[in-house]
Amino acid sequence: MTGSMMLDRIATGVPGLDTLLEGGLLRAGVYLVQGPPGSGKTILGNQVCFAQAAVAGRAVYMTLLAESHTRMLAHMRRMSFFRHELIPEQVHYLSAFKVLEGEGLSGLLTVLRKTVTARSATLLVLDGLVSAEEAAPSPKDFKKFVHELQIVCSMTECTTLLLSSTERPRPFLPEHTMVDGILELGDEIHSLRSVRSIVVRKMRGTAPILGRHTVEISDDGIRVVPRFETRASLSMREVRPGDDERVAMGVPELDRMLGGGLPCRSNTMLLGPTGVGKTTLGLQFLAAGAARGEAGVYFGFYEHPPDLLARGRRLQLGFGIDSSPIELIWQRPVEGNIDVLGDRLLDAIRRRRATRLFLDGMSGFEVSVDDPGRVREVFAALADQLSRDAVTTIYTMETPDLLGPRIEVPVQGVSAITDNIILMRHVELEARLYRLLSILKLRDGDYDGAIREFRITDHGIEIADTFDAAERILTGVAKQNGRARKAGRRTGGKRAVKAQKRKGPRRRS
Repeated sequence: MTGSMMLDRIATGVPGLDTLLEGGLLRAGVYLVQGPPGSGKTILGNQVCFAQAAVAGRAVYMTLLAESHTRMLAHMRRMSFFRHELIPEQVHYLSAFKVLEGEGLSGLLTVLRKTVTARSATLLVLDGLVSAEEAAPSPKDFKKFVHELQIVCSMTECTTLLLSSTERPRPFLPEHTMVDGILELGDEIHSLRSVRSIVVRKMRGTAPILGRHTVEISDDGIRVVPRFETRASLSMREVRPGDDERVAMGVPELDRMLGGGLPCRSNTMLLGPTGVGKTTLGLQFLAAGAARGEAGVYFGFYEHPPDLLARGRRLQLGFGIDSSPIELIWQRPVEGNIDVLGDRLLDAIRRRRATRLFLDGMSGFEVSVDDPGRVREVFAALADQLSRDAVTTIYTMETPDLLGPRIEVPVQGVSAITDNIILMRHVELEARLYRLLSILKLRDGDYDGAIREFRITDHGIEIADTFDAAERILTGVAKQNGRARKAGRRTGGKRAVKAQKRKGPRRRS
């Protein structure tokens, strides 16, 4: 809508909520906020009241509950949005519980009209709509009350929030058809952890972001975190100068295998079992950028920063000092939320203006998701945004088997939206364990498809020669190839073969 057709809105002051509502609530609209006990309705109502007072508005918070204002305000005082000096001039609290008991809905409507008019209120919060419904002689009378309340709000240009409990759900509520919008708060248990959410069920004159979104409640009040994938840009990414450049991994031989390094702005999966060296390779990638003055971010779930700094010193990677452009961020792998984690990651990238990201442990994102099917969509949105921000990303994915014939990507569909894949694995041959590396996929360029042995030394990962003395390596049950066996017979039969076994398989460049 443009020009005179634009509807006037008021901001709720709740971070993230106005994003869902396309800018806020319509002025003079009547909105129903419903949810089970403890879902945050009272905090939301108070937070919007103080947000209105902060922009020179006037709010009235009217309760129909037996709970005293003294008790409620005692709970609100710890919230950062609460400002005692705004009471009672700009935020006025009033209990109409006794009026409702003595005079019914008509008496309640009279008090509402007089209070809103006398205080020139721009916002009215009516807490306890269920009490008004129970006091109505019939559903028709309650519907009439809601209709007359809408008339009062329209005449006074006062926006109204009706707070109601969903503790006793019914298939149809008459007020749902009359109000301008319905916000539903939720508090559910998923895998032993509590998940708070908000859903926009109805919103007239607005194109809201539909679906379920995360809600956080802290001492700062309520914060709404829209689903990460809903914030992805729909426009095509612009081609910029330098997009065809290569980004060094920090391992010279691996960079040669990649044709000079990773493509700029790409994302790379390091796939392999635990203990194979994925984290070490990712740290070398960050250290290579730091050596050139490029800012980088480590975002992980299982390695604590002190341990990473100790490893960096041991491998002589050169980061960890005060002037280092690398930021190490650790997240608890439990009790997280994938939308919140995505926001924290992008905030760190933009705060540091980083061009390199090492995401250590995609499984940390997987365990923080409420619906397993969302992992692929969130990762696709995250990868697209990182590419737009000119960030080259490496992330690790752990295979379920330490040894064996299976090579499996645990999160279905992620490999299809990954630009590059590097496989790192253990293989046993002739009673000896080897670490092997191979490139399975590379966007926009040719690469060396050889299977290479690598070692973790005091200077980090070093790539050795081509591992061609064995066959069926990728099956996880490597066998010595025919050339090695023939060479053993030509150089002395059984004795030479035994000597070769003691030395290990031959390799050549």
